[in-house]
This record gives sequence, structure tokens and C-alpha cells, in this order.
Amino acid sequence: MYQTKAKSGQDVLNYPIRLNDKIGGLYNYANSGNNTPTRQVKQAYADLAAMADIQLKKLQQLMDKEVVELNQLIREKAVPVIATKKE
Repeated sequence: MYQTKAKSGQDVLNYPIRLNDKIGGLYNYANSGNNTPTRQVKQAYADLAAMADIQLKKLQQLMDKEVVELNQLIREKAVPVIATKKE
């Protein structure tokens, strides 16, 4: 959903924009002017929202299943806690 490699405005030339940038750009376009959003804007939003819902569903499944399983495995194996060195 996010392009984490882009650090400057020119980085979008090297790294493709992701869903959050597309939704943000669409919002800015729809918010400009004094007119209601066009049919095309509404359809583009529906398409992007559907893509975002898929990604959010995948994240929820990961959090509900895989993170729980990882935490359980860590407890079973008695892996020591990772912490920073205190000075």
C-alpha cells in the first residue's frame, strides 16, 4: 500500500507509486474546483477502494493468524526478548 523507498519527489521516477498515493492524488483531484466529483472519479475511487480492501483483508489475516502463531512459537521456544543495550 505504501512506497517506502521513495524519499524525495524525484524518487517516483525510480519507484512506482502505491495505493495510498493513488488514493491521495484522486482525492486532491476530486477536491479541486467547485463541482461534484465526476463519474470517472467515483469509478476510480471504487476501484482503488476495492484494491485497498483486499490489502487490508490480507493484513488482518496476517495479524489474526500468523502473528499469533509467531508469538506462540516464540513462547514455546523460550526465545529471549530482543532489547537494546542499556548504558
